[in-house]
Amino acid sequence: MLNPTIFDKTQNVILDIVSGRLDITKLVENMADVLTNKEVENREKGMRFFTKILTELPKDYLTDLQVKFISKFYIDRLKDNHRVIPAVLEGYLAIIDMQNYSIQNSGEFLTTLFREVPCQSQVRQDRYHIYLIIKKLLERDAEYMKSLGPDFVYGVLSSIEGERDPRNLLFLFNILPNFLKEVPLGHLTEEMFDVISCYYPIDFHPSPNDPAAVTREDLATALTPCLCAVPEFAEHCLVLLVEKLDSSLRQAKIDSLKLLTESCNTFKAESYGPFLKTLWASIHREITHKTDYELKMVAHEALSALVRKLATTSNKDQEFENFVKGVLISMQTALAGSATVSQFVEATKILLTTANASKESCIMITNSMIPAIVAYYEFKTSNKLQIASLKFLGDLYDLTKHWNVLNEVKAQVNEIPQLCLVAVSQPSKEYQIAGFQTLVKVRDILKDDLVLPFVEVLIYIIQHSQDIDLLKISVETIHAIARYHPEMIMDLVVKGKCDLDNLIADKNNLEKRLNLLSNLASIDDFTKIIIEEMLKIISINDHTAPKIVEALNDSISDLNLFTNEKITQIESDHGLVDSVLNWLLSEIQRGSEDTFNHGFILIANTISSLSPDKQELILSRHTSNLLNLCKSNEIFFLILQSLYISIHQNVNDVRFEEIMKLSLILSLNSENVTIRLKASILIAHFLNKADYGQKFELLYELLQDYLSSCSRDDISLCPRLIQLYGWITKALVLRSNDHFLFWLEKILVAITNQEFTQHGADAVRLIMTEFPEYLNTRQHCRISPFYKQRMFQSFSNLTTKIDPLSPDVKETYLLSWAYIIEKTPKSVLNNEVHQVSSLVIDSLDYDNKDLLVVMLDVLCYYIQTKHTTISQSLQTILPRLVKLSTYVKSMDVRIKSLQCLYEIAKAYQTAFLLPYKQDVLLDLAPSLDDKKRLVRNMAVQARTRWFLVGAPGESKEN
Repeated sequence: MLNPTIFDKTQNVILDIVSGRLDITKLVENMADVLTNKEVENREKGMRFFTKILTELPKDYLTDLQVKFISKFYIDRLKDNHRVIPAVLEGYLAIIDMQNYSIQNSGEFLTTLFREVPCQSQVRQDRYHIYLIIKKLLERDAEYMKSLGPDFVYGVLSSIEGERDPRNLLFLFNILPNFLKEVPLGHLTEEMFDVISCYYPIDFHPSPNDPAAVTREDLATALTPCLCAVPEFAEHCLVLLVEKLDSSLRQAKIDSLKLLTESCNTFKAESYGPFLKTLWASIHREITHKTDYELKMVAHEALSALVRKLATTSNKDQEFENFVKGVLISMQTALAGSATVSQFVEATKILLTTANASKESCIMITNSMIPAIVAYYEFKTSNKLQIASLKFLGDLYDLTKHWNVLNEVKAQVNEIPQLCLVAVSQPSKEYQIAGFQTLVKVRDILKDDLVLPFVEVLIYIIQHSQDIDLLKISVETIHAIARYHPEMIMDLVVKGKCDLDNLIADKNNLEKRLNLLSNLASIDDFTKIIIEEMLKIISINDHTAPKIVEALNDSISDLNLFTNEKITQIESDHGLVDSVLNWLLSEIQRGSEDTFNHGFILIANTISSLSPDKQELILSRHTSNLLNLCKSNEIFFLILQSLYISIHQNVNDVRFEEIMKLSLILSLNSENVTIRLKASILIAHFLNKADYGQKFELLYELLQDYLSSCSRDDISLCPRLIQLYGWITKALVLRSNDHFLFWLEKILVAITNQEFTQHGADAVRLIMTEFPEYLNTRQHCRISPFYKQRMFQSFSNLTTKIDPLSPDVKETYLLSWAYIIEKTPKSVLNNEVHQVSSLVIDSLDYDNKDLLVVMLDVLCYYIQTKHTTISQSLQTILPRLVKLSTYVKSMDVRIKSLQCLYEIAKAYQTAFLLPYKQDVLLDLAPSLDDKKRLVRNMAVQARTRWFLVGAPGESKEN
């Protein structure tokens, strides 16, 4: 009998084999007494010992003869007692991985395996090893596996038939598609499909105690490709899915629609012919489901896949054309009978799905539907339906462009702009917006004779309308027309209705027209004339200059309008920065900071678009003068800050140190709130962008030296310091610099101090907030994609070291956590359920809207994912949620608390819910303001759910 300690000495044997002192075939002979022992237990231990040696041997060591010898030995062992089989299977897996393993050895092994080892009689792990052997052999040489013929197929079929373990099934479902595609099934096709399809649809519920359970969704997703892996499965598969589509079970319908979608990747188009009428009837039924969004979506996906597949044979038979005509007829009938916008939109979505599926279906749908919708618009008197039809025409046009079939449907699409003109001529904002939105989509087919009527309407709106949405789409429309008809817009708009000389005189419409012109300046044909005129007015310091700067800033800030290349061209040709900066220098002491803020942003955004060398040229022209001006009046720092905030990381400037010192002084000592804030922000930008090494260390040392020199007795300085700490922390964590922990710890100390706790929380919010104008990629800052996760983990680690909190700071401490949790990815929160749920539950006791909204959102998420920590705390959570469901200060809090109650009712069907039926769910809805319909509906949902759920053994009548 083998000594149990022998298993610890396999490395000694392996060293002897590798060094040549022992031949592995000799080892087999030496172990003959054990491997052929009469006692099964001894044979089992012998095989386990030898298999352990095989698994630890270098894969390239054994020769082909040695591998062949050992392979035959293992094949012979397959005939041994069932206790020996696990070691044999594990050992053969090691043999397959040997470099010199010959696939020719596998034929005899598989024949013996299928004959001697009934797979489903083995334990789960051994069955898995059998499947893994098949997978590895197939990957090693698929051609040889094919040559084994029907016997191999039958062996695999017999091995998998009856498998019930979810992990093994998941593994099988993942390898079967490749097996089915590689190995011809022959006369066993139907039998193989029957074996696989017996699992369809998946009806499985994992054990709640399994920490890494296979889910029903995992199995269903993996099974689907198996059922349609080869064209030979088509008839069997389609019969099955048609049957399940008629099931009353929702999940069976969803799985069947997903299977239909997947099958279109494999089956031939003609396979669907006999089933098309039935398939469309089923798809139509599910795609028009009133409330089940998931079911509707998978039905749309199935329809799209089916139409796309049928289109591949559109030139060979009538099946495609007949199917699309069937869809058209059904949907035209639905559109004609639509009494509401939702009914209309539902039908149009089905048509758009069909049209989007293929080029051929797009031509059929648009040829038929565009004339029909134009006629529908004239026929329908409902305003909302007419507006919906305009949007549908725009969507159809988008599809004709997507499939590049404009020429095929030219006569039809040319009707759209005229209908848009009819709509925008209505004295209704809704009609005008819908008409312009559709016109923007079809702008490239707008004929010259319609440009003038549209421009007349647009200019009238810009002159007289005060509606922000309508003005915005009007400017967008003129911009769109200008790209295709620049000469006409130049004459009608730029040199006509919106000429700058006329604009200045027209005080009422100045701002609206300036927005239009600055928007048009992004188009090459208009850039020179508009920018030159605008900068001329700024340079003469006309009283309209602030409005022009504001309009330029609003447009140039939009990178969809003005690309970096376009902004660089404007700066090079027209000196935009110098013009705005000179205006600021002459006016900044006379006006308010708000008046000039657009100028600061315009300079910063313009500089951000320039190359490093162009940035350095601008800085060299203005920095010295601005630093001198700052000595006499700190207001000039705002201009200096706008110059430096957007520079590239590799820009070198000898004044960095001087500007850093000035910023530090102003961030703490200026009495101007804006200057303090912008000084802190510039410090953050310098720290974030400084190159690693000497440049960063110099600035960081300067920062530390200055702050260490500040008076520790000046309590009034503390709020300013805490704000600065927030910006420093944000700058450093964004660049993944570990120094941020030092400053974050200071902020945490402030949070635990009653006098400064709110300032500390504000600093945390600052760190977690993304600002459109600061510390982002447009300003060339370093942005770590995982900084929010790091903040969560770091704050979590630091809070474990603090002393117990006093009641006076607990609320603000939790609020600080809320700011962090709100921005932390759910994947991180999933790994910290115990800690976060404790914070969430504590927060429910506080009268703080900002705190409650965040924590209720997290609580709802945890309830939906059924974390055990929540289920164990429901007795504490429920009374607090009940109280918050009538929280008078915030509808958001009421809605979220009701959502939590509703999710609890769905997720936890237990008796402790009973006490809350009457006092919460029956009395809650009437107690709310009737105008708060959404809240009331949530209460009704929760009440209904609770009555339906009940408790185990409880009568629903009670």
